[in-house]
Amino acid sequence: MSNEIKKYKIEHDRDICIGCSACASVCPKYWTMASDGKSNLEGHTEDEIGNQSLGTNKNPITEDFEANLDAAESCPVNCIHVFEVKEDGTSKDLI
Repeated sequence: MSNEIKKYKIEHDRDICIGCSACASVCPKYWTMASDGKSNLEGHTEDEIGNQSLGTNKNPITEDFEANLDAAESCPVNCIHVFEVKEDGTSKDLI
C-alpha cells in the first residue's frame, strides 16, 4: 500500500460480534474486550441499537489505517467495516 495518508471511518456491527478477540489482538490501541465478551471500538460513538463507529464522512480519522484494516480482516464474522473517505466526502467500503 502507498505511503499516502488514508482518511477513513470504521463501523462495528457489535450485534453479530462473537467475541473471538482477534481485533483486540491485532490492534489493541483501538479494540478491547468488554465485560459482555464482545469487542469495543475505543473512542466510538454508538447508535440506538449498539452499533459503534469511529470517524465520519465529514470528519474521518487518519491514524493507524493499516492496523484497523488488519483488525477488520482478522474478524471471522465480518462485523468490522472500514470505509475509505474520499476528498468529495463520499465513502467506499474497503472491508
